Amino acid sequence: MFKLLTDEERQKVAHEYVLRRTIVMLLALILVFITGIIGLLPSYVLSNARQNEVLERSRIMDSIGEKGDESELRAWLVETNRELRLLSPALDTDRPSDLIDKIIAERLAGMRIKGLSWAKVKGEIILSVSGIALNRQVLIEFENRLNSSGHFSAVSLPVSNLVRDKDIDFQVKLSPARTTEAVQSGGPAKKP
Repeated sequence: MFKLLTDEERQKVAHEYVLRRTIVMLLALILVFITGIIGLLPSYVLSNARQNEVLERSRIMDSIGEKGDESELRAWLVETNRELRLLSPALDTDRPSDLIDKIIAERLAGMRIKGLSWAKVKGEIILSVSGIALNRQVLIEFENRLNSSGHFSAVSLPVSNLVRDKDIDFQVKLSPARTTEAVQSGGPAKKP
């Protein structure tokens, strides 16, 4: 039937056909957009709500910032970690705890040790023991036990410590024996 129409009417029908085809395509495109929006809208709303919540929390955390306590705790933690690295067993080649244990093992019943100090001066270890002895005999016996133990090479007890008869404040300075076998094994030091 299309062939029976005149040219003028054929153009009108072709124009009407193109117009209707365009309208159907636009309606199909609109329907696809509406379906897409309806399908994606819940996820968009949820993700937008989560984004706003995260932004609000980060704004609150930024406004709080670090208080004085937190910065002090961070400084304390850094300092503690540094000290723990210093106390690492790999760095503890002199083993002062072993020497201190040996001093305490030689302690007598009539004395009380108040302080122990350990120092390393020019590669030489110097130990110092301070405390209170009940009498002179206890103090002299302590010095003799330290000398005879073989763990220490130079034990010096100042004469001023022996002035009083009872409750004598003392300070004994000593150096560990030169041989490492005596310190490590617990046996007497070998004399050169």
